[in-house]
Amino acid sequence: QAGDVWITYADISKAKAQLKYQPKIMFEKGMQNFIDWYKSEGRNLSA
Repeated sequence: QAGDVWITYADISKAKAQLKYQPKIMFEKGMQNFIDWYKSEGRNLSA
């Protein structure tokens, strides 16, 4: 749509520096977990 940002990049460096945030799982594993969950449960979601 007009006015939308074309590309965004997630950057957790501030969260790491200021909040001492440390991810518990790697991004790829988290995405795979989400995909697996969505395949099994996603169809049960209502809009």
